[in-house]
Amino acid sequence: MKIFVTGAAGMLGSNVCRELLNQGYSVKAMILKGESYSTIDGLGIEIKEGDILNYELLKELMHGCNCVIHIAAITDIFPRRSDFLKKVNYEGTVNVVKAVKELKIERMIHIGSASSFGKGDLEKPGNENSPYKGENYKMDYLDSKNQTQQMLLNEFKENNFPVVIINPTYMIGEYDSKPSSGKLIVSICNRKLKYFNEGGRNFVYSKDVAVAVVNAIKMGKTGECYLAGNENISFYDFFKKIYKILDRPFDMIKISNLLVLILGFLGSLWARISKKKPEISLGIALISIEKSYYNPSKAQKELLMPSTPIDNAISKSIEWFRLHNYIK
Repeated sequence: MKIFVTGAAGMLGSNVCRELLNQGYSVKAMILKGESYSTIDGLGIEIKEGDILNYELLKELMHGCNCVIHIAAITDIFPRRSDFLKKVNYEGTVNVVKAVKELKIERMIHIGSASSFGKGDLEKPGNENSPYKGENYKMDYLDSKNQTQQMLLNEFKENNFPVVIINPTYMIGEYDSKPSSGKLIVSICNRKLKYFNEGGRNFVYSKDVAVAVVNAIKMGKTGECYLAGNENISFYDFFKKIYKILDRPFDMIKISNLLVLILGFLGSLWARISKKKPEISLGIALISIEKSYYNPSKAQKELLMPSTPIDNAISKSIEWFRLHNYIK
């Protein structure tokens, strides 16, 4: 089988391409024109330049493939409002759906977000039945991912569209060349982040998510969503793990949620004045103080998703960032 992958050069895309090869699939990877593809170069896969907003080119590139894994998206949460982000995340996915239909491709695996489900606490973490509450943040990234997911589920209900949706939590791992979520680890390693708050996340190794994504080609149930996560951990415990791996005494300082929100407000205000992206915005602050915990048991059971200990995932991330000179 030949698998078409959008967003192939990102952290998850790079891991998915490797897992596809590991499971014996042929891969056609799509990247944006001029985008670096160093994380997938030399793998022996077919790499093509394209754009999910260019429907005719997209359809031409997808021709001859048996399945599409759609990862490409804009994940920025600053600025909170962005018409282009909504266009890419929603209309780009509509184009992928249209091409899948026209070419009669067997299955589409869509990469959504855990944020499209309501979060929970340690006693009762969120699951695939938890209703979306992200509209309270007024962020186009969160809303666009949820709207896109609802569009795909409606396509399944109304047209029996063959889609499986994977919803990763907070991913860390190798090949994070941007860096994206790994920026948190890099900031601590380079001693740029010295404070933490009461929030927490469900952290997962990106390589484990890639296994779930590829397994979904044959194992996933169409019309279903799968939270791809692992360990629910407070930022305090997560940062302590990083310090232990670095063999440093833990010296981060806890700050109140109110102070985090004030810093976020000031960061957003300064960004408006300076026209520069802030280290912390009000949107980032609002999200960071939350405990966003989820139950990944459905993906672990139905997609045979591995559960690599987060300590190991952190070590692999730091090793990769050091090797590529992100850590001083």
